[in-house]
Amino acid sequence: MSKSDNILENFFRSYSDAEDMLDYRVANQVIAEKLEVIKTGSAGLDDALSSGGLPYGRIIQFYGKSHSGKTVVSMLCMLEAQKKDPKSKQIFIDAEGTFSEIWARALGLDTSRIVVIDGDTAVNGRNLFNMLIGVPKEDAKHILSGKSKLGLLDHIAAKDPGFEFNMITLDSLGAIIPPIEDVSAVGKSNMSTMARFLSSAMKKLSLEVKKANIPFVIINHNRDNMDPYGSDHGYSGGNTYSHFLSANIYFEAVMRKDSQILDDKEQKLGHTIRATVEKSKFGISPRKIEFKIDFTKGYADQHLEIANLALSYDIVQKPTAISHVYKDKKWVGFNNFAEALKEDKNLFDELSEAVIQAREHKLDKKRTEQALKIDTTSDTTDIGNVQEELIEPKKSKTKEK
Repeated sequence: MSKSDNILENFFRSYSDAEDMLDYRVANQVIAEKLEVIKTGSAGLDDALSSGGLPYGRIIQFYGKSHSGKTVVSMLCMLEAQKKDPKSKQIFIDAEGTFSEIWARALGLDTSRIVVIDGDTAVNGRNLFNMLIGVPKEDAKHILSGKSKLGLLDHIAAKDPGFEFNMITLDSLGAIIPPIEDVSAVGKSNMSTMARFLSSAMKKLSLEVKKANIPFVIINHNRDNMDPYGSDHGYSGGNTYSHFLSANIYFEAVMRKDSQILDDKEQKLGHTIRATVEKSKFGISPRKIEFKIDFTKGYADQHLEIANLALSYDIVQKPTAISHVYKDKKWVGFNNFAEALKEDKNLFDELSEAVIQAREHKLDKKRTEQALKIDTTSDTTDIGNVQEELIEPKKSKTKEK
């Protein structure tokens, strides 16, 4: 470590909250770091996010109309969180009061590892955010100094026993009562109460989520947008709230006749869902993906997602318009290729892993290029000299008259 590096480290350490937590980093030293994620369960959605899943320490929003698949996808993400760490637990903040243990078990979740927060704690905005981020402490002069009570995210960040959570889901933001509405009369008109509340609350929440280092999924309602020149849909929370989202996904039901999943009695069990990644801080957006969900079992036709991704990453070759070749295997027609994935689990798993490796290789290549670009264009001026110039600027070369 150079002398200038020691100067910087000592400076930032003097302002850090803890000895082992330095709130600075040099960009070219961390640019090659990989994001730790929890898969969504949909290979196509993982790919559309450009990160491979839901990143740790970030806030992700699922929003859309009723029956568009927001809640079921969030629960399937929790299932992946349980698979990733068999000792982990998950939190479901049930502000709508609609969590169903029977449905969760049907989707494959271990409900003994899910903590459901409901009632006044989940619905009252002030209570909910105090529970999540803690209660600030005031001294005799009413100056905030630390916390009088630690929040849930504080205990997760400290890895305290009993707080082994690796994912939180809030269902839904639209069901939360902002503090202004909580103390006003029923029926009284209050403008932009949620937006005003979140403009300050999200600043604290985003920091605590980063410290806790777990994905925080917020489910939100769809709102019609009356702007004739913009999108026809939006969501509650305001513009400030949207800036704290690392990923924003819009869900909508595809009502084509061939998109329905029916049982033997022609009763509907599920349908195709179109997910649009409207914002992603990990890659180019917007990106769209379609997948089928059986609301009684989970994802359906995952073999189609892997088949399409294997082709897009050139893992499976197409020497002609209809032929598909992978190693020593060959199929004529996309349907035959996809059906082979459905029937052969080993082939499905092999191509699934190959897709993940291809995406990571692409990201690694991009990281390497960026790191090399920074190395070749970085300023070689010593940081210590820069600090001296900031403290005592050089005299102007222009002669004084």
